[in-house]
Amino acid sequence: MIYYFTGTGNSEWVAKQLAIGTNDTAVNICKDDVNKEVTDKKVGIVFPIYAWGMPAPVEAFVKSLKLPADCYFYTVCTCGSDCGVVDSQIESVSGKKLNAKMSVAMANNYIQGSNCSDEAEAKRFIQAAKVKLAKFITAVNAGKVYVDMTRGIAPHVLTKAIHPAFLKFASSDKKFYATDACIGCGLCESFCSLGNIKLVDKKPQWQGNCCQCTSCINRCPSEAIQYGKSTEGRIRYYFHEEYAN
Repeated sequence: MIYYFTGTGNSEWVAKQLAIGTNDTAVNICKDDVNKEVTDKKVGIVFPIYAWGMPAPVEAFVKSLKLPADCYFYTVCTCGSDCGVVDSQIESVSGKKLNAKMSVAMANNYIQGSNCSDEAEAKRFIQAAKVKLAKFITAVNAGKVYVDMTRGIAPHVLTKAIHPAFLKFASSDKKFYATDACIGCGLCESFCSLGNIKLVDKKPQWQGNCCQCTSCINRCPSEAIQYGKSTEGRIRYYFHEEYAN
């Protein structure tokens, strides 16, 4: 079984590529009816890096999993560039050592920090990811130990100091709002993995349970959703299937 969490679709695509390559099933930990009493011989976790660590919903999910002692346990994390020591975070939370682990760079979706990737850049990331995934899939199918993690400078500081600070100080949804360009389509509500958005008088209202997945702001077809003043005029991104062709 392959469990995944996704905001704008990068990790979903990776999980589904793994599922095809390993003849397995990929399930969304927030959208699907997930059985946490795992009996599978191979278990994968796929998720995006948030400030060099696991998103809060992923950490809670991994903590709740009951994994067989003899299962082959692996992870693939998607990131802009590097991942810190997120693998040690997974092992600590799950109580189980990872047999295979890989980080894979994908298009930037963190619009709060900068412009997101445009179509050309997104396609370059995807083509490079295909090469990395092919090698990883071969290792998983063979049940081999495999490590390919781009950790960054001072990775322990990144994961053990900056990541907790991000969760504490930068995960609020209070700066999100919809401008008059909002058409009331409800896509933000339907795509929110945590059910954190409710339409009130055809305008989104955030409910205080956000993990900064950026789905709402990046998927808005009229670019009506903003985060403070920093996102106005910035390029938005979410995964398009045609990018991978």
